[in-house]
Amino acid sequence: MLSLREFKEALGDMAKNLTEEEILKLRENQDQTAEILFNMWLENKKKNITRY
Repeated sequence: MLSLREFKEALGDMAKNLTEEEILKLRENQDQTAEILFNMWLENKKKNITRY
């Protein structure tokens, strides 16, 4: 997980218009999305390996 400072920097100018609470929620949502996508990728990878 990115630190709050790193995440704010990644948001760039957009971060200036957001509260800290909104930034924390965005970071949490991003982490959840990344976890879901990684798990989907991993499941697909496992399925492909068992086919051979």
